[in-house]
Amino acid sequence: MLTDTQYVIAEQMRGADFFSFSGPTSLGKSFIIKDALYDIVRRDDLNDHCVVVLVPTKALIGQTATDLRELLEEVPEVNVATYPSLPRLLRRRYRRTIFVLTPERLLRYLANPVREIDYLVVDEAQKIIAKNDARSSLYYHAIVEATRRFATKLVFASPSIVNPELFLELFGKATNGALTVKERTVAQQRYFVDLVARKQYYFSGLDQEPVAIDAATETSDVVDLVLSRSGDRKGIIYVNGSEKSAAFALRLAAKLPAISDPKIDELIKHVQEYVHKDYFLAQTLKHGVAYHHGKMPQDVRERVERAFSDPNSPVRFVVCTSTLLEGVNLPAKNIFVLSDKHGNSSFTKIDFENLAGRAGRLTYDFSGNVICVREESKRWSAASQALIPRAEPARAESFLVKPANNRKKEYTDIARVLRGEALPGPVSTDHQRSVEQYASILTLHQIDDQQTPLRSHFLDKVKDGRDLLRKAATRVEVPADVLRRSPNILPEYQDNVWRQLSTGVDGALIADDADLEDVATFHGALRRLSALYSWRTTESSGRDPLLPKNTTAEGADRRLYYWALLMRGWVRGDPISRVISSAIAYYANRGSISYRDYSREESLVVEPFSSRSPKHVNLVIEWTLRDIEGGLRFLIIGYLQNFYDISVAAVGREKSGLNVATLVEYGTADPRAIQLQEVGFSRAIATELLAEHGSGLRFSTSGELEDIDEQAILASPKLSDEAREEVSSILQKVLPTNASPASR
Repeated sequence: MLTDTQYVIAEQMRGADFFSFSGPTSLGKSFIIKDALYDIVRRDDLNDHCVVVLVPTKALIGQTATDLRELLEEVPEVNVATYPSLPRLLRRRYRRTIFVLTPERLLRYLANPVREIDYLVVDEAQKIIAKNDARSSLYYHAIVEATRRFATKLVFASPSIVNPELFLELFGKATNGALTVKERTVAQQRYFVDLVARKQYYFSGLDQEPVAIDAATETSDVVDLVLSRSGDRKGIIYVNGSEKSAAFALRLAAKLPAISDPKIDELIKHVQEYVHKDYFLAQTLKHGVAYHHGKMPQDVRERVERAFSDPNSPVRFVVCTSTLLEGVNLPAKNIFVLSDKHGNSSFTKIDFENLAGRAGRLTYDFSGNVICVREESKRWSAASQALIPRAEPARAESFLVKPANNRKKEYTDIARVLRGEALPGPVSTDHQRSVEQYASILTLHQIDDQQTPLRSHFLDKVKDGRDLLRKAATRVEVPADVLRRSPNILPEYQDNVWRQLSTGVDGALIADDADLEDVATFHGALRRLSALYSWRTTESSGRDPLLPKNTTAEGADRRLYYWALLMRGWVRGDPISRVISSAIAYYANRGSISYRDYSREESLVVEPFSSRSPKHVNLVIEWTLRDIEGGLRFLIIGYLQNFYDISVAAVGREKSGLNVATLVEYGTADPRAIQLQEVGFSRAIATELLAEHGSGLRFSTSGELEDIDEQAILASPKLSDEAREEVSSILQKVLPTNASPASR
């Protein structure tokens, strides 16, 4: 059931076309959103229309979709989709759709929408205005585009901020539908334990000053501290970085006894088969410790979440990265915060409160402990320590909403990009990308003659802004509809591709009849993309760049060959374990491995590679998982899709060859497997259904998926438990009862 506060929010939301609310993480915002969605999708006026739930990252798509499918299992007219396409089979079966999409996938959907968007629900709305996050501009652009195309109702949910109306102002909507909730549904105790100075402090209520605890810390070792403070309750440990999550999980597991549990044994076996027999996660799970980060395979990540969330499971600890900040729902009695960083940036107050709110969550625990731990002298500065005490909701701000008269830097930086000038001073890669993306978005607003806060403030704050914008819009050669799908790529590079393709200088990136078993096919395509989009300049900085910084042409080409190997394996449908084995073979053939070890004076370590070294193998595993999700399916796929879009606009679909971006997105070149994933099945289960249960699938002579006989598939004794769960969740509906959604 909804609490009184949740009920008040839900009732106000029902009567508003544009609504924005905020509250502490423990409020249970997801309950409120699900209650609203349950109400919306049962209305006949949503027939042949859709709702979009916008989430920050792919890591959050699976959990959100699973929760919604469970919620709506008694609503036969609606399906939950996670890709920006809706096969004819789903449109025929279900009159209403909820899409769970990232901003990038929403932009793809808007390129070819098959159902009008009636509602856009933005969870973790603070991501739209996040500083030092290049994706915040894509969030803004995707929402602007949705409201430009459709009369879309908007709902924003954010952690505790005092001014949730800011998100309505950002998109030019009336602000009377805004509500801030200060009430905390869960009691929290907060501590700062300084292992360097051997002191500890307690923060009481809303007092900003810490109270010193007389007793010295019971240990100088953070692992011992976590174990002693947790007792027999579950705990989440926050660290900054996927490799650090595995390292700390190993330290924790080393001090815990082995466990014996059939379900965990089954999970360990799955991890070893799905990823690698020496994956550290399999080792830590034997001691009731897991780790979790956004680059893990979705299947493994979701199993870890279920194991930790099960109160009867012996998995007591999970070591997490910033996926927690992005909304992954992993509540626990105790949260240990070992870093004051999120990526390269220090926590903001909103970040910290969103993380701390995981300690004690409604329906889980009525109290929780937040223990911030300083293990290194360079961590937890005075500014970071000031974030720890509870406080009134923070004030969110954006340079797009009521900027002060003297606040011009964001706009003058955009002007510099439009002039082709470098930004002043040293700038982070994220800041550079963000400014460039806003410059592209602003150019689109000029082309479309859209009256947006971005455009109006730019004209107000940049002296020659009107003339500068007019010239920028006039220079663009690529069609505006192509540019609006890829604002993350500067127009000058897109224009370069447009000129080459429209004049017939070059043909398709990969021809329809190309040999996809040959790594040279992908190596040639990547070489071409790298030259056209100047990757040695645009993709050689920041964390995990596509190409090494300041490398030679030969060094860059070696790296492109690595990406080609990875792409070949992924596109031909190799399971994750085989892709990882190929990456290990690549390093074995190369003969050496280099990595950073910041505990050494000379942090760059270069060693002979050994496939028998668990450390070396796990470094390659983590890098491969990171490169599949972050490099291949995030950065490279954007260039692949942009090239294909430009090619179709320039020479037509028939001359554009394969849409390689689609093959990379779905991890297969089999159009049947792609359609099954569009229905909602994971890559692995789509492969299983085609290989083992083809009689339950009907394709037309042209290869279109026409029907799925889920009853026949579910009746098969050969069906794996994982496939059975997906088929039931995605396609099976149950007879409705009189239960209300709030009781689910």
